[in-house]
Amino acid sequence: MLFTATAFLPGMTSAVAAARRQGTVTAVLENIKPSIIVAKTKKLTVQAKITNETGRALSGLTAQLQYGDAFTTRSQLDYFSRSETEESVPHVLKSSDPFDLAPGAAKTVTLSGDAANVLSRGSGPLSVHPLAVTVSSAATGRLAGVHTYVNHVAKDIKKSGVQPTRVSFVWPLIDGPHRTTEDRFYDDGLAPSLASGSRKSRLNDLLSALGSADKSVTLAIDPGLLTDVAAMQKPYRIRRQEEEKPGNKDASAWLGKLRTYLKNPKSKFFLTPYSDVDTVALVNKRLASGQSSLLKAAYADKKLGLDVLEKDAESYSRLAWTNSGAINQKTIDRLAANGKLGSSYFLLSSNQLMPGTGITYTPSAATTVDTSKGRQKTAIAYDDTIQQIISADTRSPGAALAARQRYLAETAMITTEAPSKSRTLVVTPDRRWNPDPDFARSLLAKDARSGWLQPTALGDVAAPKNRTSERTFVTYADEERELTGHYLEVVKAMNKTAYAFSKIFPEPDTSLQRTAMRAASNYWRGNSRRQNAAYAFLGAAEDDHKAGVSRVSLVQGTEKQLAGSSGVLRFTIANEFPEGSGPVDVFIEIFTYPAGRLVFPDENEEDQESYMLERRIEGNQKDTLLVPVKLPTGSSFTNEVEVVVKISNREREEISAQSVFVKTTGISSIGLFITVGALGVLVVGVGFRGMRARRRRKEEEAQHDGAAV
Repeated sequence: MLFTATAFLPGMTSAVAAARRQGTVTAVLENIKPSIIVAKTKKLTVQAKITNETGRALSGLTAQLQYGDAFTTRSQLDYFSRSETEESVPHVLKSSDPFDLAPGAAKTVTLSGDAANVLSRGSGPLSVHPLAVTVSSAATGRLAGVHTYVNHVAKDIKKSGVQPTRVSFVWPLIDGPHRTTEDRFYDDGLAPSLASGSRKSRLNDLLSALGSADKSVTLAIDPGLLTDVAAMQKPYRIRRQEEEKPGNKDASAWLGKLRTYLKNPKSKFFLTPYSDVDTVALVNKRLASGQSSLLKAAYADKKLGLDVLEKDAESYSRLAWTNSGAINQKTIDRLAANGKLGSSYFLLSSNQLMPGTGITYTPSAATTVDTSKGRQKTAIAYDDTIQQIISADTRSPGAALAARQRYLAETAMITTEAPSKSRTLVVTPDRRWNPDPDFARSLLAKDARSGWLQPTALGDVAAPKNRTSERTFVTYADEERELTGHYLEVVKAMNKTAYAFSKIFPEPDTSLQRTAMRAASNYWRGNSRRQNAAYAFLGAAEDDHKAGVSRVSLVQGTEKQLAGSSGVLRFTIANEFPEGSGPVDVFIEIFTYPAGRLVFPDENEEDQESYMLERRIEGNQKDTLLVPVKLPTGSSFTNEVEVVVKISNREREEISAQSVFVKTTGISSIGLFITVGALGVLVVGVGFRGMRARRRRKEEEAQHDGAAV
């Protein structure tokens, strides 16, 4: 056959792209009227755009609107959406007159027929019917086809014994990390998302689509996003860029709109852990336990989001939504045991909360899961099939209409599967949802809930009376898409240092831990392309993290010379935080590696192998240490000594360790030149230069024997 048939699946615009590459005919839905058939409906009208992508003229084409028997299961919907044949729609409702298409030309055809013909194929008080628009020619047969659906609902569905499905939406306001540290933006990708009027206006469109507050909608918000947006209200600088960005008016407007929405008593929301960290990966890679637990810190920093929102508490503060709705037993146990920050509710994919054996319909959303200690927690299943449908591309031509009709069909079929059994349904898009704005609004529109859907709050879905025993928890075992162990080892090291660094302040400052949280965000999880971006971000975050830690560190020293076998080394520790920001309390230990190459004299005790002291240093101040050293008694000549300066908090948790390499001569005196940098140390040893210089130094030694210079 000359032409390749193309089935346009809901939300799958790749079919059109593939068709164009292959040089075929495409059919794209433009309108279905009405989108739902009711008692007064006389005529069903479908519009489709037919495009000739073959590069040659086509003549004698005919478009047909076809229909079939009402579906009885959701699996039939899925099979039909993937099919490239019309075996499920054998009946023709209307055919167009023949038409011609030049190469690259397109034609919109309008096909109308008697709606009663469709309803005659097994219609009840609530039914879902398959439709298709096909294009063919007498010469070549079928050229293209696009599948869709139309629902029928009785005038008063409740009188027919049909119990509406109670539906609740989780609406994500989540983005990727845009800062490495509190004062460094990694990119400016957030700015267009907060603006309006373009395909990149994702966050603005999602917030605008909500309209007035609706009790069935629960916002899922990343506090990391909120603090990024709040930081953009003031002038900010993008990493490695010279120009400073002015305060962003769109950021202020977006936050204002969100705060206004949340003032409505009907509005509900919960916060993810800071930067929407990948909780499962953190548990699996041992970043969720101990005092420095990154997971615990990420949950504690949810309070930063509340501050931005100007709210005292979340609507569902103990609800956890893991990436892809996937979780394992270890993560359930860890989150449930997380003290006051622990989780009592888990929002999971229906692939993890499967219908039990013998259940042939979609059960209610809420059930229970057990911890390893036998405690019961509530688990709420969102419908994974619906998530895939609404999260796919809805911005390409025809995609929004196709996805909307499939969404209506799926929800109607859920009700039809067990019409006399009242159940609950949770709908949540993917975290990175970027829908067509009209499509997003349509999900919450009144006609999207015609008869078979009843809005309900997420809290009601999770209520004990609405939980079911008809779902079975299937533990998550596939870690293939997680952040790698190697990646998270770097994150772990950053977090350990940041935790120690936080305690050098009288009031612990955990802001550097948020750098590790951003690197551990769910945003970086997924395909290889995203993982490549993750490593690029991780490298930048690690550099900026080190720069943050180095604000309290060794600074460049000056040239020093020791006469004889003893003397004093001078070290300067600086606190580069602004004046008035408060002091830092540090513990400093100086030693050689290997130990004992130089010793540190003590007036009251024997010579020590290390030198230790505590210091409080105010903001924008330096503290100079004069450290006496000598060669140990009976030591053999050594040409180079590595001196390590370790800075810790007062609990002896290390923040940084820097080495000074000292080259010595050992003829009659020791010459040392020490250069110390905040991130690295370069040491140059200087030898004797000729007999004349040697005689001059001997004369100096006679006058200043054993003194430090």
